[in-house]
Amino acid sequence: MRNCKKKRGDKNPVRLTPEGYSKIVQERERILKERLLNIRAEIQKAKGFEKEALEREKDFLLHRVLFLGQLINNCKIIEPTPIDLSKVSTCELHAELVKREGVREIIVTPEESLPMTKWEENGRWTPFPAVQGPARILINED
Repeated sequence: MRNCKKKRGDKNPVRLTPEGYSKIVQERERILKERLLNIRAEIQKAKGFEKEALEREKDFLLHRVLFLGQLINNCKIIEPTPIDLSKVSTCELHAELVKREGVREIIVTPEESLPMTKWEENGRWTPFPAVQGPARILINED
């Protein structure tokens, strides 16, 4: 990896992981080596509105290459730090998981009891101890 330098006038460098930096470099190279060459060949064959649309796409790609080049030149490579989830409260973890797609929550009030069953490998449902409220149950369908 190369160290990214900060240009004069730029206030804050863009922070990128090595993986993010690599993806930006790859995208820029792909645009330069593949997409722009293909567009230029198509522009020579095209006429009318199709040619105008291809010219606009070429301009967009050129601006994208400049933007990605600026990101590459004005970035700081950072190493991702693992999060220690043991320091996060269960309540906070639960609140975050509820927001996720594919996760449902069942709330059992103090007056309720929720009977449960368990699917066994032999292909039968067997009773499982009932949950007495208050309880908040997460179902991960993901």
